[in-house]
Amino acid sequence: MAISARLLRYFPKGKPMNPRIAVFVISLLIAANLFAAKTIIKGYAPGAEKLRIRLYTTDDYISNRESILASTVIDSTGHFQFTFNVYEKQVITGFFRIMDFTSSEIYLPSGKTYEIEFAPFDYKDPNRIHIPLLSTIKLQYSIRNTDSTDINQLVSKFNNDYSSFIIETSGIDGNTSSYAFTRPPKNKVDSFVQAVSARYKYVNNDFFRNYCDYSLATMQLNMQSKSRKYLFDNYIYKKPILYDNVAYMEFFSSYFSDFVFGTSRKIQPYDIVLNINLKPNLGGLLDSLGKDSLLRNEQLREAVLLLNMRDWYSLKTIRQDSLLKVLDLYAKKTKFDIQARIARNLSFSLTRFNAGNTAPAMNFSSLEGNVFNNDSLNKKYTFILFFTTWSKSCLSELLVADQLCKKWNDSIRFVAVSMDREPLKLFYFLEDNKFSFPIYHFGGDWVMAENLGLSAYPHGMFIDKSGKLIDYCTPVPSRGLIELFQKHAGTKVVSNMPDVGQ
Repeated sequence: MAISARLLRYFPKGKPMNPRIAVFVISLLIAANLFAAKTIIKGYAPGAEKLRIRLYTTDDYISNRESILASTVIDSTGHFQFTFNVYEKQVITGFFRIMDFTSSEIYLPSGKTYEIEFAPFDYKDPNRIHIPLLSTIKLQYSIRNTDSTDINQLVSKFNNDYSSFIIETSGIDGNTSSYAFTRPPKNKVDSFVQAVSARYKYVNNDFFRNYCDYSLATMQLNMQSKSRKYLFDNYIYKKPILYDNVAYMEFFSSYFSDFVFGTSRKIQPYDIVLNINLKPNLGGLLDSLGKDSLLRNEQLREAVLLLNMRDWYSLKTIRQDSLLKVLDLYAKKTKFDIQARIARNLSFSLTRFNAGNTAPAMNFSSLEGNVFNNDSLNKKYTFILFFTTWSKSCLSELLVADQLCKKWNDSIRFVAVSMDREPLKLFYFLEDNKFSFPIYHFGGDWVMAENLGLSAYPHGMFIDKSGKLIDYCTPVPSRGLIELFQKHAGTKVVSNMPDVGQ
């Protein structure tokens, strides 16, 4: 019998369990297995033969940390299958990735079998230039065995109606990338909300009803057709926090983002800063938030604190180390399991690339078969330059790095890693360009690439002799890298460096 991580929290390590609690927990475990059903995805992805497809979900919509639900290699005919458990009445919001191409969301209820077909796509085009951060390319798919009552059909139709209304009433020209936004009249917004609510009134799907209601609430909030008090009373007061519903969490974030320092007139910002910076005081923070009558509910108050702490981390007035201590303390003390998980996710997301952390897992191979991985990060400082062969700025920075390598080679290990999809591109690149340091390829390991967190190239990473980060995102070699090297590896005289772009 599989035991979920969520249920394992009832079994503290090294502590005897009260017999009554034991009976209760065993009942929960039995019930969990009885009311979980297999959800199956049978897919066809022409053009992606022998590539790995991953199914993701967002672990929570405050930290926005992603997790992999399932992963498999697409067979030689383009087919694949995922099978996983979903609890009764639960709907998982997921999305697919092949290489670094991402699909739109798919909604996965318990006990369903979906037949998915992706639009034909040349994933392996060696000349494709794709930067996920800037790209508008989405993996397109259709569900072949669905009907108008399916959650995916309902959400798709609702989203189309929602988008059409925004475009038609806000002065947005869907055929251009620029527009002059005009807020629709309140009566039009309210009429649309009433019409859509009536249209889906009899849909017997809790997830969709909440998705619809809170999407409309977000519209009313952003368009200011209803007061904040009205929205609080109708959508938040005495309502559960729907952490797994993306529309609810979008409304929650819109309503409470900057609530503590910006919106509330009852909470004193000075108290917040003192309770974090002077001495981390979780109780004092929660008491300060409780001064606003909207946050009398304990779970809501803590959720708002988590949301706002995420944004406070980047404020100059807040000490980051103290805020992290508050998060750690909160994760240990809160009685709300899901919010403890959010706090841990926030700590991870905010600090994963901080100086002093172990460098992300890496495993690269050269065209000759030589391997570079985390075990290679010893004895010397290491500078890694991630690049693409099609970028002129990458080539320019590689040439500058080559000059720096000749000066610092005794104390700093220089490495470059090609992030091109096709290793053959690197082969031809190295035929025309020679460097004094080894060049590797990331090997098409897209999960590793995600965990490295790279979003643009060139990207430099500086690592100490024990494999810990000094600077996750360094200045480029031509602008400021020398000063970083001098600080850690001593002064060197560097001259005759090529101009960038030459």
